Amino acid sequence: MKRKVDFATEDGTILSGLLFTDDAGGGPSRGIVMAHGFSGVKEGLEQYATVFSEAGYTVLLYDHRTFGESGGGPRYEVQPFQQVLDWRDAITFLLTQPEVDSSLGVGVFGSSFAGGLGMVVAATDPRVDIVVAQIPNVSGVDNGTRLLGAEGVAEVKARSIVDRTRRLAGEMPDMIPLFSSDGELCAFPPHSVDEVRNDRASETTWVNTVTLRSLENYLDFEPAGWVPLISPKPLLMIVGEGDTCTYPDIQKAVFETAGEPKKLVTHPGGHWATYTTYFDIAGYAARDWFLEHTRP
Repeated sequence: MKRKVDFATEDGTILSGLLFTDDAGGGPSRGIVMAHGFSGVKEGLEQYATVFSEAGYTVLLYDHRTFGESGGGPRYEVQPFQQVLDWRDAITFLLTQPEVDSSLGVGVFGSSFAGGLGMVVAATDPRVDIVVAQIPNVSGVDNGTRLLGAEGVAEVKARSIVDRTRRLAGEMPDMIPLFSSDGELCAFPPHSVDEVRNDRASETTWVNTVTLRSLENYLDFEPAGWVPLISPKPLLMIVGEGDTCTYPDIQKAVFETAGEPKKLVTHPGGHWATYTTYFDIAGYAARDWFLEHTRP
C-alpha cells in the first residue's frame, strides 16, 4: 500500500513523497528512506520501494527539493549539500509516522547521484544503521571530469562565473539539457540519450533540464571522503560493469576504502539498465541486504 505524503524541511521547504507500507500489517516496522539520482523523481524508484515494503519495511520515497512535486528553488537545481540535510529531515519525518518503530533504526537507499548522498547520510547521521548505494556517484571530480571531459569542465567553470553575475542581478539562472545529441553541454553523455528517454518515460514530472550550477555542484561533491566512516554500518554497493555515467572502476576503488561489513554486487549492464534489465539483480540484492542485517 502507498499513500502520498508531504513534509517540511527545517527551512520550511515542502518535500513530496510516497509512503509504502506492508499490506499484511503487523504493527510498526523498521523504516527505509529512499531518493533518486541527479534529476530523477520518485516515480522512477517505485519498483524498489514496493519490493522493500513487501518484505515488511515501511518506506519513504521522496522527490529532492526543486524536482518533481517538491518545492524549493531555483527549479531543477541539484544542491547536494542541502540534499544531505533534507535527507536527514526525511528521516525525522519517517520516524514520527505511526507505521514506524523508531527504536529499530533506519536504512537508506540511494541510486546514482543519490547513492553518494546516501553514503554521506549514513556516515554522518547516527539514526542510520544500514545503507545501499546503487550505481553511486562517489567522486564529483573523478567521475565528473571523465563524464564531461576537460573541455566540458572548463565550459562549466567559465559559464558559472557569468551565471553568478546574472543571478546576483536578478536574472534567471543558466539552464542546460540533461541529455542532448546536438553537441551542446549536457549532464549525460550523448550516447545515453535513448536510454535516458526510455528510463524516464514513467516519470511524469521529469523534465530534460537542470541549472548549469547543478554541474558545478556535482563537481564539488565528494562522497568518497565519507565512505571509510560508514563502518560498522553495513554498506552494499551495486555496480554496473558497463556503466558510462558513474564509472565502475572509480566506484570499486572507493568501495575498497570502506570498512566491514560491506558487499559489492555487480551486473554486466550499463547505468540505466540497472533499473530495467537488471532490476532483478539490483532490487533483490538490496532487499536481501536489508533483511540480512536488520529486521523489518
